[in-house]
Order: sequence, then structure tokens, then C-alpha cells
Amino acid sequence: MSKGKFSHLFEDNRFLLALSFFIAVTLWGYVVVYVNNQDTTTIRNVPINMQYRRSMYQSMGLDVIETDISSVDVTVTGPRSVTGDLTADDIIIYPSITTIEGAGTYSLALTYEKTSNVKNFTINSLSKDTVSVRLDRVVTKEFPLEVDISTITVGSDKMADRPTANPAVLTVTGPEYKVSTISRVVAATTVKETLSQSAVLPGEIILYDENNSEIDHKLLTFDKDAVDITVPIMKEVTVPIKVEYVNVPDGFDTSVLNMSLSIKEIRLAVPAKNAGSLTEFVAGYIDLSTLQTDQPYVLDIKLPTGYRSMDDIQQVNATISSENLVERSVNVDEIKILNDANGSIQVLTQIISNVTVLGEKEAVEALSHGSVIAQIDASRLSAAQGQQTVEVSFIIPSTDKAYVKGVYTATIKI
Repeated sequence: MSKGKFSHLFEDNRFLLALSFFIAVTLWGYVVVYVNNQDTTTIRNVPINMQYRRSMYQSMGLDVIETDISSVDVTVTGPRSVTGDLTADDIIIYPSITTIEGAGTYSLALTYEKTSNVKNFTINSLSKDTVSVRLDRVVTKEFPLEVDISTITVGSDKMADRPTANPAVLTVTGPEYKVSTISRVVAATTVKETLSQSAVLPGEIILYDENNSEIDHKLLTFDKDAVDITVPIMKEVTVPIKVEYVNVPDGFDTSVLNMSLSIKEIRLAVPAKNAGSLTEFVAGYIDLSTLQTDQPYVLDIKLPTGYRSMDDIQQVNATISSENLVERSVNVDEIKILNDANGSIQVLTQIISNVTVLGEKEAVEALSHGSVIAQIDASRLSAAQGQQTVEVSFIIPSTDKAYVKGVYTATIKI
């Protein structure tokens, strides 16, 4: 371009405007980069590190329970190339804990340190200079769970028995000042319905202080997240008490034994689903092989799980009267072998002496020689060869009103 043409450009207003803008931008960039490159900015939500230097208060058995703030905004100044890249990770904010003497609430001054490898920036200020901190000992305590089923309605002619909670004990962990205020822990049903059968319902955990005021769960943790409440729905029934016999010889009619009971009926609360099928209650058993007449057998009332005696009956006495019963000793010389397919068993005992027969007077007195027969069941014997002593059973073919009382043996050879 010739000198004349170049000079002509300066006479063009559009050229002069563009040139002026370029020069201004260039000068501004120079000033920013080389003359005034400092920048002040704010880093938001820098967390307060409550664990920093925590050994000082943990040595007192204390821990941070709660704080009024968890972060602050930090104002910093430095080169733009630095401040533009700063984050919350480049600064640590923590409380000064030199004033802590024990459990309680403290207003602690906040201090700071740079954690960034880049150090050429300045921390000017924090949005808040102090943090309120509650320190206390963290304790754990077990509480038995009470149960509240006040929202439940029970169907007609039924009743709710004692409800139970699972778990039965709740472990609570939290600051000592709060755990110490807990007087009782209740598992309360959250279901509103009418029950006609036993049910397992969800329970809500409620804490109460000594004034029966509810305590909020804040700062507390439980060892179980859920509690189940078992609500037994019962029905009252009255059934006769029965005492049965064991070791009853084949064919013996136990109706000849005149039994009397100290309590003839028992009033029970039973699970509603079982009430219709319960017609009697068996209190216990009497062994006929060792029967004693005119002496009461004291039988403990042992109820099935989930049953309850409405009158709290603990025992019943059963007595077999000797009236119309007699005992007589006889000698038995007829001993039969049953189920001896090979005929290999030899009875060495010739007579079993002093065998006690008990029964109705007329039937016992009518017994004659040979009325009582001893039996040995070969199918029940061991396979051992040689001589052995075995237990025998008896039959009295002439009557079902008498039986042999006691245990007797005979000697055989295989």
C-alpha cells in the first residue's frame, strides 16, 4: 500500500473507530494480565470439619452431637488464574476447641487453613465466625419394650390376651443427656381394625420421659428398624378335666377304677382358632403298673403355649378309691411264648410267684388256678443266643375287670 493510500485510511471514520476499539481492548487486557490481575471471589458451602483435631475432645470421652451450621462461605483474593480454579477442597474450616472442658454446648471460633498446593491466594473472611457445638458422651442402653394396642378392637365374645413385642428389648444409642431422659419405650400399633383371630402387626417405637411426655428420636439410633407386635385373640372356654392312664393291659376296663378329682372343670383362655375343637383338658397320667389307691396323685397343670388358666389353677389331685377294689396275690405257672415261628425258645421259669392282681372285688375273688396267663412275645426279644431274663405280660381271659399290677420277669433260653 502506498503512503498516500495509507494516509487516506485515517480519513475514514469507520477505520478510526475499529482501530480505537482494538487499541482499547489491547490496553485493557494488558492491565488485567500484567498490571491489575488480582480477583476477589466467594467459595460457597465450604464444610466445617468437626473431626479435625478431634482427639482433644475424644480423650474426654466426648463426641460431637449436633451443630447449628455445617458449612460457611469463604471470601478469597488472589490472581484470577488461581481464584478461578479454587474449590471447597482447597480450604479446611474447623472450630477452635481449646475452650472445651466437658459435655455441654459451646460457641467455638472458626479458623481455617489452606489445603491447596497453590498458596498464592488470601482468605479474607468467613460468612460466620463461630459455630455452636453440642458435645456429649455417646452411650448405649437397653430398654424393655412395652406394648400399646389401643387402636385395636376385639371381635364379640373374644378377648385380647397379653400382647408381646419382637424384639422384646430395644437398644438405644445416643448422647448421654438424651438417653438419660428415657423412662420407657413403647411399641404402639399403627393399625386400626377389628381382630377376631390372633395377628402380628407392625409397631411404631415411641419414647417417653418420666413425665410421660414423648421424646423425639432426633440424635438417637435403635438396633432394630422394625418392631412386630403379636396380638393373641383368645376365647374363654370351660372344659372338663381328665386324667388318663398309661400301661393299661390289653382288655382291661378302666371304668372299674373309681377316680375322683379335686377340680372337675377348668376355665381357659385359648387361641380363638382352637376354641371350637377343645372338648376336654388332659391334666396328666396315672401309671397302672404302680397304681396306689386312696392316695392322691398331685398333677401339675401344664398348659400348651398360648393357653392361660382364667382362675390360675396350678394343680389338680386325682385319687383312685379302693372301694369295690381288691388286690390278691396269685402264682402263675402257665407261661406262653408268642410269635416263636421256629419253636426255639425254651421257658426255664416254672412259676411266677406272688403276682399282684388288682380289680373289681367280685372279679378278683372269682379267679381260679390258671385264670392268669403269662405271655412272652418272641418278636420283641433280642437276637442273643443263650439264657436271658425277659419281661412278661399277663392276660386274664375270664374278666376285663381285673389286671396284673407290677413288672415281672421270666428266664428263657434261645
